Amino acid sequence: MGFGGGGVSKLTAHTHNATLAGDGGDLSETLTDMNGVALYSLITDNSAAVAVNTADIATNTAAIAAIGEVPSGLVAIWTGSVASIPAGWTLWEDIPSTLSQTSYNSVIEMFNGQPRTITAMQFNTGNDVVAKRPSKVTWYLYRIGSPTGTVYARITDSTGTIRETSTTTIDSATLPSGSGSAIAVEFNFTGNTLFAASDMITVEFSSGSAGNYVGARFSDLAPVTNALFRQYTGSWGTVSASEAAAFIVDWNLAYIRKT
Repeated sequence: MGFGGGGVSKLTAHTHNATLAGDGGDLSETLTDMNGVALYSLITDNSAAVAVNTADIATNTAAIAAIGEVPSGLVAIWTGSVASIPAGWTLWEDIPSTLSQTSYNSVIEMFNGQPRTITAMQFNTGNDVVAKRPSKVTWYLYRIGSPTGTVYARITDSTGTIRETSTTTIDSATLPSGSGSAIAVEFNFTGNTLFAASDMITVEFSSGSAGNYVGARFSDLAPVTNALFRQYTGSWGTVSASEAAAFIVDWNLAYIRKT
């Protein structure tokens, strides 16, 4: 049986578009009854509440920023390099600092093969060198015979993995002859390597022979607190907990000021 009546022949998808026949027209902002009496406004003006919330957000943002703000004039220790001082801070004072053990009553040899090619001081938790950025190490060196090759220093981790090699070296042939003539030889670092607990500072000579080698001074009467005297003989080992090489380690303790 057919269906008669007015209107369109079929209903379309409901999109509330007033330009489409049979769509139902646009939604009204106001809900009314059958007589057109307004019952409820579907859209409310919330601009005042939005303005209040925006002001609250701005206030809270300013308060959070103030909490994290460092007051001008504050002075703090800086363990980084001078070149990496953050914006808003300036170098206030740069104080040279050292750790040294320069007494000696014995010597240790280094050459290609046994007994060793590397001598090192390992600095452990509690030692002043830890958490600093060494700028220089001084070793007391000499030669026996006529060695050839370069002597250099390094900062390594506890396994001997290289962290930094000295920017300065010395030709072994230019060292004075004989242990009694040992001289202080300085090896420079960039000052950018942050020293970790159990890292080592080494002096290394991998050339030479049993009759042509480089030697370093050490003492068996002057151990260094929270440090070990170590050597590499194909593997790492401790020379003795009661001994220490003759050395000087330099670093700068920087103070920075908030501008």
